Amino acid sequence: MRLFAVPPSVYWTLAVIALSAILWAWLRLRGAAEAGAWLALGLAGQACALQLFEAGWQVRLQMFYGWSELLHSWRGVFLIALAAQGLIVAWGMWRMLRQRRTSLLSAIRVRPWIFWFLISTLACTTIAPEFAQALLRGGVLKRALVHASKVALGMTILAVGTANLVLVAATIPREKLERLVSIWQRWDRRWLPWLAALWVVVISSLLCWFALDAMPHLPDEASHIFQAQYMSTGRLYLPAPPDPTALYREFQIIEGGKWYGAPPAGWAFLFALGYFFGVPWLVNPLLGGAAILLAHVFVRRIYSRDVADAVALLLAASPWLLYLSASFMPHPTTLAAALLGFVGVERARATGSLAGAAAAGLGFGALLHARPLESVLLAGVAGIWWLCAGWKRLRLAALVTTALLGLVMTALFLGYNRLLTGSPTLVPINKYTDATEYPGANRMGFGPDVGNFGWVGLDALPGHGPIDVFMNTNQNLHLLNFELFGWAGGSLLFVILLFGWGKLRQDALMWWTLLVLWAGLSAYWFSGGPDFGPRYWYQMILPCAVLTVSGAAELAKRLQGGASAMPASEAVGRVWAFIVLASVLGMVNVVPWRATDKYHHYRGIRPDVRALMREKNFGRSLVLVRGKRWPDYASASVFNPAQLDREYPGPIFVRDANPEATQRVREHFPDRPIWILAGPTETGDGFRVIEGPTPPTGAMR
Repeated sequence: MRLFAVPPSVYWTLAVIALSAILWAWLRLRGAAEAGAWLALGLAGQACALQLFEAGWQVRLQMFYGWSELLHSWRGVFLIALAAQGLIVAWGMWRMLRQRRTSLLSAIRVRPWIFWFLISTLACTTIAPEFAQALLRGGVLKRALVHASKVALGMTILAVGTANLVLVAATIPREKLERLVSIWQRWDRRWLPWLAALWVVVISSLLCWFALDAMPHLPDEASHIFQAQYMSTGRLYLPAPPDPTALYREFQIIEGGKWYGAPPAGWAFLFALGYFFGVPWLVNPLLGGAAILLAHVFVRRIYSRDVADAVALLLAASPWLLYLSASFMPHPTTLAAALLGFVGVERARATGSLAGAAAAGLGFGALLHARPLESVLLAGVAGIWWLCAGWKRLRLAALVTTALLGLVMTALFLGYNRLLTGSPTLVPINKYTDATEYPGANRMGFGPDVGNFGWVGLDALPGHGPIDVFMNTNQNLHLLNFELFGWAGGSLLFVILLFGWGKLRQDALMWWTLLVLWAGLSAYWFSGGPDFGPRYWYQMILPCAVLTVSGAAELAKRLQGGASAMPASEAVGRVWAFIVLASVLGMVNVVPWRATDKYHHYRGIRPDVRALMREKNFGRSLVLVRGKRWPDYASASVFNPAQLDREYPGPIFVRDANPEATQRVREHFPDRPIWILAGPTETGDGFRVIEGPTPPTGAMR
């Protein structure tokens, strides 16, 4: 009899702890015993800290486990490990400061630390929905004390993680550090962005297949697959199905003989190319790699080659970018489209290039077809930046080219809406929510009647107001700090320090982009939830990477002054040793932890049907799926053909929702043998064949 069930992520944590011991032994033999010891402690400590977070395969905000769970279960071992790491790191920092081996504290100054404390307090954990609801019905004090204790735990994790990595960077032997810096400076980096892009394509493809099972895990993804399937045949919609209940696809609209997906069609159009060529799982990894290349081009032109190389490496190591590039979500498309638009504006702004102007119009126009609000916000930022170049540098032909192509893309957007919904300004997703929730439920703006979808676990308060903006900011800021680079001390460390130093002018475009995105997205009622990081904030990934590099450069410059000044090469080397090691530890810990703790079979979606299709050879049959619409039928419906053709040679999956609906579908396909599958919610495990094949309806008659 088992006393408790061990989650798969715990096995990875134990493997990382063993790896940390091997790493320390190896570095000790290489003459870096002290740095190796701190690095091993940091690697094992971050792995243990992750076990204190409750993420899991169900839909929930990421928060710490309750104190009852942390203090009275086996997870308490990891809490003790965190306490031990904190004591050891505190001793190490005290010894280092006593020996005056670093001028870190004097270089950073007091004000940036105050900003770090204030922002990290908001970002270190998520405010529980129950706390927000208590504001309305009372009982605030108890909830406030619980939240304060979780903030203390979160701040401890960030502080210990940061200090531990500082100790690693500070204790690397100087000769070894200089050698590494010399190798980096001599390396021919012309192929670096291409290698970074290739890394993203390969790792995201592997995550897609082995962590996500090449399956949709969100209703949004299932709907995008539905759209891409019929678009791959050249259609913008399908004829109405024989029965909507038995053949329901997520976020679908059936009206006037038309059957189509409700999300914007821009991503589905590109996704359809993957279905056309038989590799739908490869589209987003390729777009993730393209985003790396476009980011490198853009940053190199407005900053320098060194900054662009650093940004490319940071993005390639981002768990956030890797997992979104492994998903079937539209965000890799939107990032690539936005970067194409910014690259185009930079070329048109600097040289008056008509090709650049065309790229700007196409990039921001394509973004309109995937995420309209982001298109408006980013096109506005890019347009103002272009105009700020001054009238003498503006070229009328370039402005007209961008405007014309933008208008063409807008006309296509409005035309698509009119074709499907009957109104150019009514997007299908709002038509869907008007029908399934209530009129005006999904609109922008504020008020008590906005966004009342009943998602109390993700959107705690009814309506949309200032408190909701604060709650959404907290949820997204926590995930951004956690998942941007996966750093144990918080991914926003250098962004916060740079802000605290007041170094805003040289990175004005990046700061304005962050501000405009936050303000514009705050006018929408939903935060995006916990799926694939703060995905509604995905366009912030490049500004955050650039500001991280700028903050690192500023810290290196400050370390070269003061009473205990460092040589320039050593200061740069130690700052970048911190960044590189933090990113490597994040890759080793966060990416596998996400795969084993959250995304494998996320929301109950399983790939069993794919295996059963090979094992049972369903052939040209009708497969009735018993269970819930989600996840049971959603796991099977993705294997349906693009069109429900009677002559299709493979299986067609139907939800066995009720006898009448099933009978209508069987009569529509009278010559197909019948199989019956029980889904996971029926079996308590995976899919299982419970009957079949039985003779087709026509043969029985």
